[in-house]
Amino acid sequence: MTNANLHVDLLDINADGHLLQPDGRTTVPHESVPQYLEQHLRLREETTDIFLYVHGWRTSADAATKNAHKLFTLVDSLMAQQPHAYARIRDFQPQYVCVRWPSADKWLPLDYETIRDRTESMSHDGHVPRILGSVLGYFNDHREPPETNPDVLAGAYGQYLHCIGHSFGSRFLLHAILQATARLAAGGPDTLAWNWEDTAYPWTLDSLTLFQAALPADSFSQPPYRDILTHNVLNAPVVMTYSPSDTALGFYHERSEKQVALGYLGATAPPQHIGRLAINDIQTPYELPKHKRLLNVDASQLFVKGNRLLGGAHSDFYRPEAAHLLLSLAQAAR
Repeated sequence: MTNANLHVDLLDINADGHLLQPDGRTTVPHESVPQYLEQHLRLREETTDIFLYVHGWRTSADAATKNAHKLFTLVDSLMAQQPHAYARIRDFQPQYVCVRWPSADKWLPLDYETIRDRTESMSHDGHVPRILGSVLGYFNDHREPPETNPDVLAGAYGQYLHCIGHSFGSRFLLHAILQATARLAAGGPDTLAWNWEDTAYPWTLDSLTLFQAALPADSFSQPPYRDILTHNVLNAPVVMTYSPSDTALGFYHERSEKQVALGYLGATAPPQHIGRLAINDIQTPYELPKHKRLLNVDASQLFVKGNRLLGGAHSDFYRPEAAHLLLSLAQAAR
């Protein structure tokens, strides 16, 4: 069930990685991107948490919108149901954003390799990292940064920025973080929540959650993603769910990449950076390792539903437990 009154801001990107006008056809000129974001992503003063979601494989624009509403309704409902579980998030006022992109080929019913190659092209040769980096930069420029003082762990003030990727959308977010990092030169993060801040960067992304990421399991030991483990604007661990019931990331990914995906069995390298935990029920608080950059979240007992021939449990994360994970990470950022 979704909340009809819940508002989600929509951003559309074409197959070349260009930002699109609301008509879904006309591209936004490079020089007009800041003005477009100002008009369509106006940050409210009362906002406490910004959630930006990038969908994954074989998702139409309409389905992406519905799925974003579904996920964010779960977040809203769970926060209303048990605010005591996230006591450091005071006066929760979220702002939700969904980034839509062409993630299916209508001529190919099982187009994993086609969309994999499109994702790589949009990330390396296209403009997706610059556009998403601009979105992150826009929010940072307009938000009130979290306070840095001894009281921050008791109840921090400020506006927190959270990114959520599903499947191939995870790749876009990782590229955007690296792009944004490369473009920054001075300042320092404004949070005490995690211990990877660096004075080279003037702001932070406060959480990153990858649901069933379509990445090779050893991606964080290989370029370009290994740079996520160096100093960058992500001042939080990379939190990644996995489930062996996800046949899209088992069979299809293994056939095209010659190894199973991160979202199938979790990240495998580099081992010294990996922490492990199970996905919790909504009544159980998380104890997040403070010194691991990569957190594998075992959802093998929960993400189990789906047609095995069409991807299995690849999209079986629209659950209260997923919202609990997101809210727990939002709390951990404080």
